[in-house]
Amino acid sequence: MTRFYDFVRQDYGDVYADALMCGTYEQLPRCANCQLACRRRIPPLIIEWDDGSNVIGDFTWPAGLEEIVVSDRVKTCFQSNGLVGIEFEPVEMFQKPNLKKPTKESRAKRRVWLPYNGPPLWSLVVTSSFHLDLVKSKRSVVNECQRCGRERMIVHDRAAPLVLTGDLSQRADLFRIREMGKLVFGVESVRQIIEENRFTNVQMKERGRL
Repeated sequence: MTRFYDFVRQDYGDVYADALMCGTYEQLPRCANCQLACRRRIPPLIIEWDDGSNVIGDFTWPAGLEEIVVSDRVKTCFQSNGLVGIEFEPVEMFQKPNLKKPTKESRAKRRVWLPYNGPPLWSLVVTSSFHLDLVKSKRSVVNECQRCGRERMIVHDRAAPLVLTGDLSQRADLFRIREMGKLVFGVESVRQIIEENRFTNVQMKERGRL
């Protein structure tokens, strides 16, 4: 059996530049029953750099663990290794008009300033997904709205490994689990590639086996 891991952020101490996602969104209709209004992220991914550091890691996390921005080095490496289950989309950047980089470097806040002149950054788009075997993974799902299908997951044992179900013959080096939102998972070979290339601001934690 093949181990699989989730992608998580490594740095929370301003060693690497932090960014916030500010678009692009498509507003979805409000549910007539629960009144919840949702929005869906559509290309392009637009990010805004935050104060803290001007060093861009190989992985940047603009929306928790749900959106991943990678360096051109990561994109080139993943493509040259023929990793399956992903695509790459360009990233756009926004900076508030009132923010101007001071002329004296010593007075400048530590942040990535626009215009950006570095290597291109890419939105990592995961195209493969599997279902979770809820019983074997010690979890259950509660339906909170019959009309829009909104659900909530209950974790009964946080130490239990995740078990996937369905057609696992489909090859996917990176994937999402449909019951777990937009979290990104990868197989053992992906973990090895990340470690061998010493990609920054990412770590992978074992979550289960295929």
